[in-house]
Amino acid sequence: MVKNPKTKNKKIVELQAKRSGILTVELLVAAVTLLSVITFFTTCSFQIRLVWKDIRHQRIAMEELNNQLESITQLSEGETSTALENLTPSTICKNSLQNPKLTGTLKKDLLGTRLTLQLNWDKRHPGKPLEISGWIRNTPPKVNPQSQSSITFPISIQRNQQSAVMPPENLKSASFGKAGR
Repeated sequence: MVKNPKTKNKKIVELQAKRSGILTVELLVAAVTLLSVITFFTTCSFQIRLVWKDIRHQRIAMEELNNQLESITQLSEGETSTALENLTPSTICKNSLQNPKLTGTLKKDLLGTRLTLQLNWDKRHPGKPLEISGWIRNTPPKVNPQSQSSITFPISIQRNQQSAVMPPENLKSASFGKAGR
């Protein structure tokens, strides 16, 4: 038994001709879907704006720490402790971040005197403060030009049965701490 394709098409055409409007259920589903999509994108746009604001604050804080660390590590150890007592955030940092608090500590380790700076401010999500570390530049002892004796440094290296005296190198490096969220 073979069905006539023309009769099937005629029935579809007749049904389409009779149905000229939209059902209420279809209209309701379309309206709910449209409202859901609009609500979702509106919420996302506000959240993205807040994320960009947090990123901007993080960059400002990192630039502040880098600038402070660079200027303090150029000082001698005596000047460094004085600078840490008078440590204050810059005007840009104060204007951009809410209630910034800048602190610094000195600690002796194997590489020399380590300077650690921390910057904390009032964030939407409290977390660990932003932290950066660097080492104070060791200045070699000054030689008295009137003195005939030369200065020898305590570090010595033995190579092939010969002894050579090496001066300590000026150490300057930085390590960046991760800011937790």
